[in-house]
Amino acid sequence: MKKAKTVASVSFLDNHSISMDVELVHGISLGTPMKIDDDQWFCELIVRSGNGTLAIQMLADTPERFNISIPNATDEAD
Repeated sequence: MKKAKTVASVSFLDNHSISMDVELVHGISLGTPMKIDDDQWFCELIVRSGNGTLAIQMLADTPERFNISIPNATDEAD
């Protein structure tokens, strides 16, 4: 019998938040927000990894809620 590979580790925290560790990430993409009703927008986040694909479907009241903030990367090799 083959040993199962871990695709993602999920933790449900007592403050009603979720934490997920995904290994071997190949790419991350965010779909274009789509309006599905008044004050209701849909967007999908896809994480591709060496162990599979993780898709997260999200709802928000405005498309601006899906804006991504990327911190500046620092090169520790310098």
